[in-house]
Amino acid sequence: MARHSALPSYLSPDPDYDDALQIRHGVVGGVRLSLVARGDAERGFVFERHRRAPGEPVSIQRLDAGERAALAVFVAHDPFAAPLANEYRAVLDALETALARAGGAPRLDEPAYASECESDAGLIALMRRVTAACDAAQCFFHWFVFDEPSGEPAVHHLLVGGDPAWAQRYTGGHWYLNDPALAAAREDTRPMRGSALALPAGHWLPRHGAAHGMGSHQFHPAHRRDVATVGVLHVSTPHPPPAGEDRLWAHRRQLRGLANELLEWQVLRRRRELADTLALEPREVQALRLVARGGNARHVAEELGVGERAVYQLFSAINRKLDSEHIRVSANKARQLGLLGDGYIVER
Repeated sequence: MARHSALPSYLSPDPDYDDALQIRHGVVGGVRLSLVARGDAERGFVFERHRRAPGEPVSIQRLDAGERAALAVFVAHDPFAAPLANEYRAVLDALETALARAGGAPRLDEPAYASECESDAGLIALMRRVTAACDAAQCFFHWFVFDEPSGEPAVHHLLVGGDPAWAQRYTGGHWYLNDPALAAAREDTRPMRGSALALPAGHWLPRHGAAHGMGSHQFHPAHRRDVATVGVLHVSTPHPPPAGEDRLWAHRRQLRGLANELLEWQVLRRRRELADTLALEPREVQALRLVARGGNARHVAEELGVGERAVYQLFSAINRKLDSEHIRVSANKARQLGLLGDGYIVER
């Protein structure tokens, strides 16, 4: 995965949440960082760290903020913690206040499936619970959004269910740009053992992984055909291969299913948030689906039962919302953003 010079802004919007408790921004050496505390007593609390820099994908890390010890480790290993001390203090104080009002970390329901989770906090808890039952000691879920014209990653999301220090080291080193497991996941949906990656001598994964309690690794790709995203569930155990890998491999079916559920949840959540932000009407989404499939104004007019003049007015309204000059550009944007739905089936 190569670095690139520019990203479409609609692929990586600034954090803006209805449940935000505190958001603080800082710029250090040309790197813009956003620290976010969000959530409530019903759905749990989440801490997010957004990183933006020229020529890099946007990086977003998410942790269960109810895990105070893990959050402290995450902050301690942030290379920008010192210059962002005031920003961190404001966000962490907001979390502490919210947690105190909630009587401590809320006890969330334990749904059996990701689709039943109401927040990232619940999703992280589910991921940790399922992977632990599959003999994994640590888990991380990577989710990439790609810029289709260039094929390069625009946004890298990371759900942290393992060592927070590793999450900081991984992101800070930009290892997601040259991670062989993630590169393989773009082309293959089969689970992968860590030993199958044929890593060169001195590679960062075996060299640093053991220091973070990761002796054996397994990777589970997840794909969707209706949006330019790829997910990878990374699980590990401190036991070295082959025994450590064999224990994880025995659960590959369950872990593969979890990876797909995690990606599905993220894509649908992102679609809902974007749909709310853009305020697309049902008939506008229907028109975009038809155009994305190769349809023109006549096809849309026939489908909606209106005249072509009304369709062109509709196209103009859509283009304004998606900041485009042509309906086909708007349709491509909507598809990249995941707004069109799996198979372009109208959702009612």
